Amino acid sequence: MWPVLVLYLVFPLVQTCTNGKPNECAKANFAPGSNLAGEGYDVTKMQRKGAFVINMEDWMKKDKSCTLCKNPYMEGAVQRLPFSVVDWRASQKCIIKISSSLYQSSEELLSSSTSSLENNWGTSLGINVGQNQASLILAGTNSKLAEYSMEKTKKDKFSFASQSISCSYYSYRVSNQPALHPEFKRSIKELPKTYDINFKSRFYRFIATYGTHYITKVTLGGSIHSVTSIRQCEIALQGLTVDEVKTCLEVEANANIFGKVDMKAETKHCNENKEKTESKSSFSSRFNDRLTEVAGGHTTEPELFFSGGKDPSAYKEWVSSLPQNPDVISYSLDSLHELVPINNPVRKHLRQAIHDYILEKSLLKNCTDPCTNGVKLNPNHSCYCTCRNNPGITPDCCPTKRGLSRVKVTVVRAQNLWGDHFAATDGYVKVFNKNNVQIGRTKMITNNNSPYWGETFDQGDVVLAENDLLRLEVWDEDSKWDDDLSDVRPKFGRPIL
Repeated sequence: MWPVLVLYLVFPLVQTCTNGKPNECAKANFAPGSNLAGEGYDVTKMQRKGAFVINMEDWMKKDKSCTLCKNPYMEGAVQRLPFSVVDWRASQKCIIKISSSLYQSSEELLSSSTSSLENNWGTSLGINVGQNQASLILAGTNSKLAEYSMEKTKKDKFSFASQSISCSYYSYRVSNQPALHPEFKRSIKELPKTYDINFKSRFYRFIATYGTHYITKVTLGGSIHSVTSIRQCEIALQGLTVDEVKTCLEVEANANIFGKVDMKAETKHCNENKEKTESKSSFSSRFNDRLTEVAGGHTTEPELFFSGGKDPSAYKEWVSSLPQNPDVISYSLDSLHELVPINNPVRKHLRQAIHDYILEKSLLKNCTDPCTNGVKLNPNHSCYCTCRNNPGITPDCCPTKRGLSRVKVTVVRAQNLWGDHFAATDGYVKVFNKNNVQIGRTKMITNNNSPYWGETFDQGDVVLAENDLLRLEVWDEDSKWDDDLSDVRPKFGRPIL
């Protein structure tokens, strides 16, 4: 799959949570990130809504006690949890994992964007996420990543290199009977008791506020996810492959974050490849069209993977800020209708509205058209065309040299020829390439001043300059010698009428 480097930061195991007395609870602060579950979530945008459906501010139980936990990452500070939080754990080790992946299309990239989701979010909605994966993209279709990648592929052939790091510190889940947020309860009561075309907009306004799901289980810490767009044919002209660019971006990110890394062979290869690029600069500065999303911690450096030259300490400072300022890095979701009592008719109507909303926002993978160049070899990547057995074309169907083109010359017809005084023309055409070498000749058509040949001459792959010309000669065949009737020099790609 892809190279992975794992660093373990081990901490002692401590059973951290107890039942606190009222006076202890009043003094304690909330554990970092303990309010991040219970928030509304729009699965089509892969985005938290900022509107809470679970009350994550109340911590007091009926007996006025609370749950207090020792936080090993905050010098053993005793901190309280919201009433609706259970199974809180401080992780025994922090796993920092650098991974690098390559995606050949925006569809493939979007399909990977749900990797932080730990459960099947569509089950209770009657949406089979796995079954629909081949034809529909359901999650993340309106996300920043979708907007970024699809805008690229409308303009050119792009691949996408992804680098990611995550570090986990805490985990917990929402109880099976959580306390609902008062505002959410009011919004549920205001929903119509009927779902049809007349009331659909009311339900969709509710979804616009609270999303489609809510977060039920979280792992907290920090993550960096960076996606770099790579123009496939641009790098092919520099003698590089998209896989080489992806690997070299990974090498530079590893070197920036960890200093010395055991990737000597890759580093040597990347230094050699750097000389092929026009600017001969680092890969991260040469290929700098990227979307980077940082979750958790504090940083003023937008390029944490590649900040070594500007701010060598940026990454370490970010990691050190995570225990106090964690964010959600993986999670489970339940549909919002699950929070409505079973005997309330709004429950089934909200379920149907969320179902409809997700399907309306989905993207259909329609890759049934044949390839303009190449063939489709992988049924799992039906949008991707591959070229084979052509030394002038890469597997991505890009030319290996600037100006390299497949040249075909079609001689269609001529009109109003005049070769003989007493008979019509016995015409044929000679075709010459840009080097003035004859590459073909049409058949001769007798006694016709407007002959039709319809013959094509394939020159194969040719490197063309802007002002290169072909040469066509029209001849009249005679018994003694042939007459040259016309000499034309068309530009490539333009017809001669």
